[in-house]
Amino acid sequence: MALKVREIDLTQISPNLRLICENESIEELCLSIKCHGQQEPIEVCFAGEDFRILNGEKRWRACKKLGLTRIKAIIVEAHEEP
Repeated sequence: MALKVREIDLTQISPNLRLICENESIEELCLSIKCHGQQEPIEVCFAGEDFRILNGEKRWRACKKLGLTRIKAIIVEAHEEP
């Protein structure tokens, strides 16, 4: 089954607060996104009233820093432990 890429408002996505990103790597990613656009979607899951980032925290931070309002994302269903 192919996963569908959607565009989601950045304001609907909560960051992963455990991840620490270096400013230099965010700046490099900003430059890449500015020149080439977002090449790879982030992965999120629905968590309550918003989405939680599973993969792609740096891309989310770079898009936010660039002032973009939407980001390409794949919505993954969160599996709870039994």
